[in-house]
Amino acid sequence: MSILVLDIGTTSMRGILYEKNGDKIALSRRENHLVFLGDSLIEEDPQEFADNTLAIIHELLQKYPADQIEAVAITSQRSSIIPVDISGHPLLPTIMWQDTRNRSICNELSVYNARLFQLTGAEVSTVFSGSKMTWVRRNQPEIYRRVHKFLNIPEYVCFLMTGKYVSDMTYASRTGLLDLRRGCWHPELLSLYEVEEEKLCELKEPGDTAGYITAEYAALSGLPEGIPVLHCGGDQQCAAVGHGILSEGDLSITMGTGGFIAAACDRLPPTLPDRMIWNRAAVPGSFIMEANVLSCGAALEWCARELYGMEKIDYRKLEEELHKENFVSSCLVVPFFSGRGAPDWDPKARAVFANISTATRRSELFKSTMESIFMEIAGHLNDFAKEVEIRRICCGGGMTASPALNQLQADVYGRSVFCTEDPEATGLGCLSVALAGLGEFSSVQEARQTLAAGEKLTEYRPDPDKSRQYEEKRQQMLALYESVRKGNRS
Repeated sequence: MSILVLDIGTTSMRGILYEKNGDKIALSRRENHLVFLGDSLIEEDPQEFADNTLAIIHELLQKYPADQIEAVAITSQRSSIIPVDISGHPLLPTIMWQDTRNRSICNELSVYNARLFQLTGAEVSTVFSGSKMTWVRRNQPEIYRRVHKFLNIPEYVCFLMTGKYVSDMTYASRTGLLDLRRGCWHPELLSLYEVEEEKLCELKEPGDTAGYITAEYAALSGLPEGIPVLHCGGDQQCAAVGHGILSEGDLSITMGTGGFIAAACDRLPPTLPDRMIWNRAAVPGSFIMEANVLSCGAALEWCARELYGMEKIDYRKLEEELHKENFVSSCLVVPFFSGRGAPDWDPKARAVFANISTATRRSELFKSTMESIFMEIAGHLNDFAKEVEIRRICCGGGMTASPALNQLQADVYGRSVFCTEDPEATGLGCLSVALAGLGEFSSVQEARQTLAAGEKLTEYRPDPDKSRQYEEKRQQMLALYESVRKGNRS
């Protein structure tokens, strides 16, 4: 018997069939296509998520018998929204998590940041979905009146499969509407964001059964009718589990479209320290501390496309380019291609290139861009280290396909980093949560430990001299950012 894991990312979604011992049977992948409308409006057609899900299932069932699939487990990007009517039909295109049309609303609500932070674990942000719902209410009131539910992408896919409107605590903790400690929608927050509770999903813990495959969806997909569908937590929470981030002191860095830093936290302190976001974890009843860089793999793709003319990233070519620059680059880059992420939210920030001369090579521009992303992450690590002793850093995501980038991370952070050979850490984490939820293991911790037995990690150790230089350069980068930010405001 096997488990089908659906991992829904920003630019692609994957279906992975796993044996219950963690062995991968088959994988299918489809592209998601973002629509950039200008003025930081970013959307996607909800039908694409429905079509891609079916296409993935159909491809996998050509390789594996449907009657051997025991359950479907879902993990996904977290803060995009799809308003649907009473029949579950989308009323608008998906408003993606990177979309900042809600920035004026966030500016308005920022006066409540101190209160919001202690209630929800985060200050107001354009990324979180609550203010996107507010935007729909204020700017498209006719649509808002027809909204039966505001769904995120995994909730929408779950509805298509089960007919149920169900979410889990990890997604709820990314709305700005959840009482983080109590695990319920908070009336004060709902009032502030002007959203009625009945327009939100029922909440469950990660690994709980959300519903069962309906007869209609079984006929469409070929999946067995009646098998359970489980929400297993947001992609970053599942990635943390997949990396083994299950006890305090363990930290993961996942580099997809954006870069996400997460550390395990067994319990919340009475007063939440700032300089990070506090979210619900994929381990029921637990929490994670989180920060992010909004452009990570997206910046790498920009470099590959605009500096090297690549339609698809050629990691071997980029490795060669990085090896040409075996020193700390003299170029200075502010890496905020899509704004600055948590905790210093600045949706208006943009990338800046400085200290460029006629002697500057494109390989130096490329390396400087990567350095700047890792220097921003290094600042987050410094903040995390004030709250927990960082014992181990595990890295995953597409960018870890480059050993040179992994070594660059270690040099910038001044800490060893460990990279797994398994590119599907998020899928492994999702599987671990699902198997614990199905009763195959007594806990998520036991599931992950068993499934990852024999895991191979590669350690990258920092060069102390380069690490000192990068800390100096990081301070220069921050000074440049502040200078540009102040100039834009004057």
